[in-house]
Amino acid sequence: MKPAIYLASLLSLLLCPIGLAMAEGTMEGLGGSDKIEVAFFAQNNPSLQQRVETSLTGQQPGGRKSIQKAFLLSAILPGAGEYYMGSKTRMLIFGGIEVLSWTGYLTYHHKGKVKEKEFRDFANEHWRLGYYLDFINETFLEGTKWYNKYYPDVYDPEDWDSISTYLPNGFIHDVLDAWLHDRQQYYEMIGKYYDRQFGEGWDDSDNEYRVVSDSACFWYSPRAEDYEDMRDLSNKFLKRAKWGIGAALVNRVLSAFDAALLARRHNKRADRFSGFSLRATVIDYCGEPTPHLILTKRF
Repeated sequence: MKPAIYLASLLSLLLCPIGLAMAEGTMEGLGGSDKIEVAFFAQNNPSLQQRVETSLTGQQPGGRKSIQKAFLLSAILPGAGEYYMGSKTRMLIFGGIEVLSWTGYLTYHHKGKVKEKEFRDFANEHWRLGYYLDFINETFLEGTKWYNKYYPDVYDPEDWDSISTYLPNGFIHDVLDAWLHDRQQYYEMIGKYYDRQFGEGWDDSDNEYRVVSDSACFWYSPRAEDYEDMRDLSNKFLKRAKWGIGAALVNRVLSAFDAALLARRHNKRADRFSGFSLRATVIDYCGEPTPHLILTKRF
């Protein structure tokens, strides 16, 4: 190992508490790797009058970061990857969007469900399945083999195609099957198609505006109109809740890729600092204990 050559400024040491010396071309270690050393001296500084040794070999502050880890952290919790990368501002941005997205989802989902219960309770009070089924049987099925067969205790959904042939045009929705097996469809049918098929079930259906014939039926019901307004509002709130979920998913994707890019750029900078080491110690210089820092770059 060749000794390091230090070019020190005596004037700096005499007049200033800090001196600088540089050495170049030293061969050190196995393999004879080249090294540049920069030495810093400080005199008469009580806070540095202790022996300290540290090594940062091969790293810049923070070291290399895992791109995969940064990506996964933000994919799980937006902003977490940015925090891992030390970017608090980005963490707050993506974390804030996540909070707002879920707050929006929970708020509108709750409103939608409240309205859903409201319109279902309203329908249960003002729309009668029995009224509607009696109307179908007495008006269209009397005298056929399906008479009194369109009731919950005797109905077979497979018979609908045959039963519907006796009904007016537009009677294409099997509300009894929906009532038995799919209540969501049931509550949609009695409001959405009330004026052409299910008006008879509403307790305020105005006979003055009812037209029943072999080809078509028409009804008008103020309560059915109010019911549809409530159902539409519920659907609007629930749709907005889905927007919140969509925003949260998009935010996760953007945050994950942002964190991965931060890690990639960080590692490129870290590679430029690779091979540096820093040592701090106290040496005897001209009879005085002097803190001594050596920055080394290996090639």
